[in-house]
Amino acid sequence: MTTRPKPKIIAALSGGVDSSVAAALYQRRGYEVIGATLRLKHPDPAFSAAQTCASRSDQEAVEQVCAKLGIEHVYLDEYADFAARVLRPAYDEYAAGRTPNPCCWCNPRLKFGKLLALAETRGAAGLITGHYARLVRTGDTVRLRRGSDPNKDQTYFLYRLSAEQLNRLHFPIGELDKATVRAVARQFDLKNSEKKDSQDACFNVPGECFAETLRRLFGAEPRPGHFLYHGKVVGRHAGIHRYTIGQRKGLGVALGIPAYVRSIDPLSGDIELTTDGDELLTGRFEVHDWHRQSAREDWTTPRECLVQIRYRSRAVPARLEPLTATSCQVTLQTPQRAVTPGQAAVFYDGEFLLGGGVIVL
Repeated sequence: MTTRPKPKIIAALSGGVDSSVAAALYQRRGYEVIGATLRLKHPDPAFSAAQTCASRSDQEAVEQVCAKLGIEHVYLDEYADFAARVLRPAYDEYAAGRTPNPCCWCNPRLKFGKLLALAETRGAAGLITGHYARLVRTGDTVRLRRGSDPNKDQTYFLYRLSAEQLNRLHFPIGELDKATVRAVARQFDLKNSEKKDSQDACFNVPGECFAETLRRLFGAEPRPGHFLYHGKVVGRHAGIHRYTIGQRKGLGVALGIPAYVRSIDPLSGDIELTTDGDELLTGRFEVHDWHRQSAREDWTTPRECLVQIRYRSRAVPARLEPLTATSCQVTLQTPQRAVTPGQAAVFYDGEFLLGGGVIVL
C-alpha cells in the first residue's frame, strides 16, 4: 500500500508562543509543517540591538520549537525590503506631521507576501500564522472575522490583505484566548509557553521614540518649530516627527495645566497646543488609500458600519460615504478624541472586517 504524502504548509515563526502553537496544531492535524522566519535585522549593531522583532531570544525560541516538533526551518533575510517598503515610508509620514501604522503596511507588503511566495516555491498548501483572527469560508469567498479573544484580536492590522492572500491563509489560534494558547503550549511541552508578548514597535531604543530612531536610521534632518498656545509662542521643539495628535507627555512645555497636541503644521514646523479636551474631538474625516477587502459588499452607496481609528480603541458606529474609488468620508455617530492623520481607520460589519484606509483630516 502506498502511503499518501502529508500536505505541506508554511508556518510563520516569530519565537513567540502564538506562532509556535499554530505550528504545533497543524502538525497534529497531519501536515508537514515547514517553519519560516523573516530576518529583518539592520546590519549595524547600533540599530539591530534595538530591534524587538527577531531578537536573539526569539531566534533561540524558534530553534527550540522546531527541534521539539522535529520540523524543517528556514530563514529569509529581508532587511533591505523591510527598510525600503516599511521603515522609510513610515519615517516620511512622521516627517510630514502624520502618525503612520507601519504594521498595516508590513503585513501585505512584506510578511505575508514573502512567506506566501515561499509557500508557492515549496509546493505548500498555504501559510499559517499565530494571529488572533478568524477566516470564514463560504464557497469560494473568504471573510476575515475578529478573533474570539477581544483583548487580543489583530484583524485591525490585516485590513490591507488581498482576497488572494486570505484564500491561502490559516489562523489556527483565532478561536482561542491567550490563556488557552499558553495551556496548549504546555501540552506540547514548548519552552516558550510563558514567554511575554513582543513589543508593538520594531525598534525599541530606551528613552527614544520610534520616529526618532527612524530619523537617525535614515540620517534625516529634523524639522524643528514652535509650540503655540492661543497663537502665542510658548516653547520650541526639536522636530515634528516626535509628536502626534492628542499627545500630552514629553512636550516640555509648562502651562500650569495639562496641554495636548492639537495640530501639526508640516510646512512651518509649528505645533498648536490646547488645554481643552473638547478641541481634540472629531466627528468627521476622510479616508484615503481605501482598501475594500470584502468584494461581497456594496461600495457604491453610503452605509452604516463600525470604524476603529486605532488598534487599542473600540470600534464605534459611523456612516461611510464613498467619494472616489480610493477614498471615502466617515461621519462618526459620536465624535472621537484625537483622530490622527496617518493612522488606519478600519471598518467592520459586526465582527467581520470590511476594509480600511488612511485617516486624512
